[in-house]
Order: sequence, then structure tokens, then C-alpha cells
Amino acid sequence: MQKLYIFLLFIPFSVFAQTDTTKDSLEQIIADSEGMPKKEALFLLGEHLVQRNPERAEKIADDLKSDFVNPKDSSELARLHYIYAASHRWQGNYATALDFYQTNYNYFVRQEDKKNIAKSGHFIGTLNMFLGNNVLSQDHLLEVAEIYNQIGTPKQKARIANSLAGFYLNVDQLEKGKEKYLDALRQFEELKDSAGMASTNANLGMVYTYLEDYDEAERHLLAQKKYNVVFPTLREMGFHHDFMGNLRRAQGRDQEAYEEHLKALNIRKELSSTYNLCESRLNMGQVLINLHRYDEAIYHLNEVFSFDEHQSLNQQLRAHELIAEANEKQGNYRDALSSYKAYKMVSDSIYNNESIDIIAEKDAQYKKQEQDAEIALLNKEKEVNEAKLSRSRLIIWGSFIGLLLLGTFAYFAYRSNQKIKSQNKIISSALEEKELLMREIHHRVKNNLQTISSLLNLQSRYVKDENALEAIQKGRNRVQSMAILHKSLYTENDVTSVDMQQYFNNLAKSIFSSYNLSEDQVRLNLDVEQVKLDVDSVIPIGLIINELITNSLKHAFTQSQELHAEINVRLKEATDNYELIVSDNGKGVSDEVLDREQEESFGQRMIRAFVQKLKAKINVKNDEGTEVRILIPKMA
Repeated sequence: MQKLYIFLLFIPFSVFAQTDTTKDSLEQIIADSEGMPKKEALFLLGEHLVQRNPERAEKIADDLKSDFVNPKDSSELARLHYIYAASHRWQGNYATALDFYQTNYNYFVRQEDKKNIAKSGHFIGTLNMFLGNNVLSQDHLLEVAEIYNQIGTPKQKARIANSLAGFYLNVDQLEKGKEKYLDALRQFEELKDSAGMASTNANLGMVYTYLEDYDEAERHLLAQKKYNVVFPTLREMGFHHDFMGNLRRAQGRDQEAYEEHLKALNIRKELSSTYNLCESRLNMGQVLINLHRYDEAIYHLNEVFSFDEHQSLNQQLRAHELIAEANEKQGNYRDALSSYKAYKMVSDSIYNNESIDIIAEKDAQYKKQEQDAEIALLNKEKEVNEAKLSRSRLIIWGSFIGLLLLGTFAYFAYRSNQKIKSQNKIISSALEEKELLMREIHHRVKNNLQTISSLLNLQSRYVKDENALEAIQKGRNRVQSMAILHKSLYTENDVTSVDMQQYFNNLAKSIFSSYNLSEDQVRLNLDVEQVKLDVDSVIPIGLIINELITNSLKHAFTQSQELHAEINVRLKEATDNYELIVSDNGKGVSDEVLDREQEESFGQRMIRAFVQKLKAKINVKNDEGTEVRILIPKMA
């Protein structure tokens, strides 16, 4: 799947509390003072400028290092490293920023300073997430969440919830990421934190765009724009235009999407972060492909590989994939294949089985720590209750026996309830791990099927025989129908069943695209109820639908019928079965085919084989075209 990129809170400490008036005051102190007052003013000004003017902040850090900071004073060095780290981060130099944050992290671990361990770890975890180092990212973010659960402020808890939401999106857990973002937004709203609300609304806009809830996506993106009044920098407007462009592209409004992405790109060319600039390049590449401007798209995508500062595997993955698509659509099949190979290598380096296992294990460990904390709290409450009960015995001797029996019953009920809760949590954790692995399996299967489909498409360019070319095209469509199925499984909440309405819609679009047809040429009418079926049933049904629609497109219509050509697909649920009807208004099936006197084609034999597998009944008739009616029993 295409990765969502995210706008995380990355706010230097004490930045938003300071105003431009503060900056002027600090500049005056630096000009008029010497010694300690000047040094402290330089530190404060550097911390103030790391996001607003990172180049100036780095220069201040250089001045502090050469003239004021004692190299033996570890606390001053840690403060200096934060200025270097944050200024490098905002200039897009992620690798050097990580080195400075890691130095501070190691120092605070030695000092057992949990507050600053969390501060450094939060930045390390977030930067590693941007770079595609998912295991390192999860390790630090969960450590920070554990510390903030114990000693963090409400704002710190909201920020780590926002970062964990971004992590879950990065590993394709969309629903879990959405719930975390909604939780973070609730916390920021309680705090009346406009910067936090802006960031979280932007991220929710991207999540709902990917979930195809476009009204909700636009509502959150407009909310982000409203809250940016607190810190209205070009950086925030860059995110707004890029995210709005993604929404318009998802809605099929490609020209509007191009205009939004162009605004974001022009803003980010003037800023220091090469990571965000590359995100705009990727988005421009995608929308230019949609607009058939392939050479311009490839130019923007190749620019992504020009920056070594942030070394983002996620961005490299997306760039290879889009370059392959652009080359393929131009007919540059050798270059397309080369880019697909590069895409596969980067994908496997990010989503290997070992990293998935580690992520699932760390997530389970974090949940267990939360459970242990809850148990400890309940045990404290139990001790308090027992102390109160003991005092009650001394005051009211007459109720001793009754209270003792009641306390004993309550104790055993409590222990029994705790045991049940513990078992349920263990089961829930195991199910979540299984679901994560199932999603990854479906993701890999979809990728492999897409690769096969692309290879078949490339191979077809070298085939001259019409019969062989048609066989390859049909084979590609059948592979594509299964790829769409597996994509549905890893993007929906339920990994065991498929929403047939969405699946039929995506499958039909894929078939029409493979034949370069639009609804202006052949009208497709879908009447599919909101039915969910299991995977074993959907695979044969999908292949049957693929075959029937393909037959109609290839054989049903004469040239005189093309202006009014229609294909109808219906799926209705009855008490005991599902009724699947595929019909067209074409020339109809010949009597020889209906009587089965002619030898059946491979496609016809395949349809009958799948009908038998489903234990279904099929009926074919001519009625101003061809109608195929299949009754599928619910217990098939």
C-alpha cells in the first residue's frame, strides 16, 4: 500500500511560550552583556530559533561551543546538543540530528534522568519512524509512553499518543492509528492546545482520506487550517496544501490536486527541510502520472534520491514504485521492470518477517506493562479496603461475622474476576498479534500478485499472436481480481471477510481499465447489497465475475450497439442464498453455445467448475442480450 506520511508534533521545548518580543529582548541582552547573562541569552535564543530559523540556531550553537560552553560540563553539553539536534532536524539532516539526540539519550540514561530520557527518546523514535526503521522507532516510543504514563504531563501524554498513532499507520494498522489520533485530539482539546489540535486534525485528514471518508477528511483538514493561527508558519501551510492535494486526488479531482501540491512544493522549496520537500516531490509525481504528464512526474520523483540527509526508506520505496508506474504507462518496460525490482528490495528491507515479529512482541510487552500497573493499583485499593475492614471490626463487634463472610466472598469474587480479565487480555493480545500477521500476509500476497500482473503486462508487449495476447490479458485480469481481494482484506477492519459492494466496484474498475474502456463507451450498472462473504467464497465469485464481464466486453456488442452498451451486475441476499446476476444488452449468446453443442472454452469450463465448487445453480438465457443467473447457497 501507499504509505501515509504524517505531520507529527515536533515542537522544541519552550518554543511556543516565547514571542517575537522575547527574541528582541534576548538580542538586546546578547548585545549589551558579557559572561553568564550573555551565555544564558544565547542558549534561550538558540532554543527559540531552532524551528523558526534553524540555520541561525546552528550558528548560535557554534558560538556557544567555541566561546562559552565548558566541554567538561555534561549538562551544558546536553543543552547545546539539543540546539544542534533540533536545528539539524528542521534543516532535514536527520542522520546528524539522530546522532546528537542519541548522545543526549545515552547521557541521561547514565544519569537515570527519566524526564530527559523520554524527551530524547521521543525525538529518536519519531525520526526513525520517518526513516523507515520501524523496530527502533517502536522501541523508543513505547519506552517514552511508559515513562509519561508514570510522570508525564497531560500535554506530554497527548504528544506521545499522537506519535504512536503515526507509528501504527506506518505498519498498516489504520484503525488502531485512527483511534490513537482521536484519543490524542481529545486530550489536546481538553488542554486547549491549538498547535496539537492542528497537527492531529491534519493527520486525521490523511487517515480518513485513505479510508475514503472524504467528508470527514475535509472537515479535519479545514480544522487544521483554523487552528494554525497560533503558529502560522509556512511549514504548517505546506502540510495543509499537500494533504488537501491528497484528498482531491483521492476524489478524482486531479487538476485541483495538482494546484494544491504545486502550492506546497513552492512553499517547501523556500524552507530548510528536505524531507518535507521530498514528500511534495512524491505527491507531484503521483498527480502528474494521473494527468499523463509522465516526463515531469519522473523528474520530480528522481529528485527524491538527491538528498542523503534524511535517508528515508519509506520515501525511496514510494519513489521507485511511482517511477515504475510512469515508465510502464509510457511503454518504457525495461526501465519499469528495473524500478519494480528496486521497489521490491526496499519493501523487503522495511517489512521483513523479523521486524514484524519484533514489533508485535514489543507491542504485547507494552500492553502487559499497562496491565501490571492496573493490577498494582487494584492491589493498593485492596490493601486500603482491608485496613478499613480491620478498623470496622474494632468498632462494631456485632457485625464481625457478617463483614467477615462478605469480605471473604468479595475477595474470592475479586480474584476470580481478575483471573478472567487476565485471561481475556492474554487472548486479546494474541488475537491482535494474529491480526497484524494476517494483514501482513495479505499485504505480501497482494504485492506478489501485483508483480505477477505487471510481469504479464510487460510480457504481453512482446507477443504478436492475437490468441496468445488475449490469453495473457485474461490471465492478468484473473490475477488482478485476486490481488484486489487481498488488498480489501488488509485495509478493512475484518481480515476474514470481504465487503462485496466495495470489492465488485474495484474489480469492475480494474477490468475496464485493462481494456482501456470508460463508462462513456460501455455503461456499467452495479446493484450490490452490503454483503460480507468469507474468503473461500469470494475467490471463485470474483473469478466468475471477471470472466462474465470480460466476455461481455469482448463478444456482446456490435459496432452499432456501442453507443447504448450496458452491463449490469446485481448481488442480492435472500433467506437461504445469494442471487448473482450478470447481464448485458448485447447481441446475445448463440443457440449452439446455449445447447452446449460447441466445445466449451476454457473460461466457460472455469465458470462451471467454480459454480460446482460453490454448490450453486446457474442459468443462462437470451433476453435482449445475455443474462447469467447464479444462485449461491449460504452454507456453500
